[in-house]
Amino acid sequence: MSVGVQGQVSGFIKARSIVLSGVFEGKVACERIDILSTGKFIGELISGEVTIEAGGKFIGESRELTEGGMIVSLPEEMKHSTAPASLNDLLDKEKIEDKSEKD
Repeated sequence: MSVGVQGQVSGFIKARSIVLSGVFEGKVACERIDILSTGKFIGELISGEVTIEAGGKFIGESRELTEGGMIVSLPEEMKHSTAPASLNDLLDKEKIEDKSEKD
């Protein structure tokens, strides 16, 4: 997936690979993200690999995703769980929280 230089996207993205030249605001779960020199990321990122070119901006929070889909750095509320959290576990939790906020 890519966001071009003039692109502005907000929301939630789950993708294998992202190239960001424009502006993204929200949450991303991906294996790899490249923030190019004109790119600006604002929000929460869960990714295996992150590349930020000179001039690119990252404003937010980042958690590492390992090859097996396990999250290395967890939000505080998930650290107390005895079972390992996967990317899908976290995404399912996000969906439940989003529903409860709308009620």
